[in-house]
Amino acid sequence: MRGVVGTGEWLENAEDTLDLRRKRDSGFSDRMVRRACWLEADDRELVLAMFERGHSAKAIGSMLGQPARVVRKRLRLLVARLSDPRVAYVVAHHNTWARSRKLVARELFLNGHSMREVSQMLNLSLHTVRKHRNAIEAMTQASQTSQADSSVSRTWRRSEGTQP
Repeated sequence: MRGVVGTGEWLENAEDTLDLRRKRDSGFSDRMVRRACWLEADDRELVLAMFERGHSAKAIGSMLGQPARVVRKRLRLLVARLSDPRVAYVVAHHNTWARSRKLVARELFLNGHSMREVSQMLNLSLHTVRKHRNAIEAMTQASQTSQADSSVSRTWRRSEGTQP
């Protein structure tokens, strides 16, 4: 059950980039490769195989022993997660948070686990996980509304390929 937690308007704008069978522009592929370092090893290797090494979903599927449609679905979820501004916010700010919030943020937003899975993995109540998630989403939203494009976080600019 690894997916994107609470899809937003950003996903509606990303529909064209999520079709993995079509040709992608190099800027999109470069962004995905740069952001892949935010993921766990298995997910990172999948993103790198597709966007850095140029393997097709069919080739990746044959290496993993999975159908191409399963690989495409997993990649689509990873691309959606890497395109989520909340993920960049977590990467940029998680070092300043308390240990439990940092762990919840990593598992929810970076690793894509559900709140119930995070609750069980970290031995926290579902209510606590939800409070942390809501706080992170509120901080992300406040950060987005208070910042102009010129003051976007350094982490996000670097992943976009622009200079700080």
